[in-house]
Amino acid sequence: MKEIDCRGISFPKTIRMVKKYFNSIGEGEAIVIVNKDSDNANIVKVAMSKGYQVEIEENDEELNIMIEKRGCLEIIDEKEFSILITSDKFGAGDEKLGKILLNEYLNALNESEKLPKNIIFLNEAVKVFDTNGNKEKINNIKLLSQEGVDVLVHEGSLKYYKLDIVDDFVEVVDMYDIVDIINESKNLIKL
Repeated sequence: MKEIDCRGISFPKTIRMVKKYFNSIGEGEAIVIVNKDSDNANIVKVAMSKGYQVEIEENDEELNIMIEKRGCLEIIDEKEFSILITSDKFGAGDEKLGKILLNEYLNALNESEKLPKNIIFLNEAVKVFDTNGNKEKINNIKLLSQEGVDVLVHEGSLKYYKLDIVDDFVEVVDMYDIVDIINESKNLIKL
């Protein structure tokens, strides 16, 4: 049985490692080892969405997620999508109105029946996480995370704008992660 050790590795990288292995085989099984505090629910969700059998064993420090692929047909959700946000405002018009509109969009997205798989903040969009900014925007993003949306923020953009992320529901990623996520997205919406 293949062992995929993901202790100390970020969630997007873990998913890519698991997908890469299972895409490379017809049938087989693997044990994915993750830290107990990691986002294992999404690993399980991804494996089950592909029709794989999943079992979890837990000890004091880690989780062993046993995934088995046997004659599975992948369940494909054609409407799965990711959102790439590149600005801290919506549209090219008035700046104040644009910021209001982005907040309204995030609020409406929370109430939407279909949520994105990922929401990626890049370039100026990372400014929404400025602690002096609009707390309502951050709360809307946090609610999306609680509904299972992966909230990803570009590390280089944070450094450029001299911002630190203090929110635990956010995953800071590099451009290589963003490229992989965009390439794996069935549909991408850019705001």
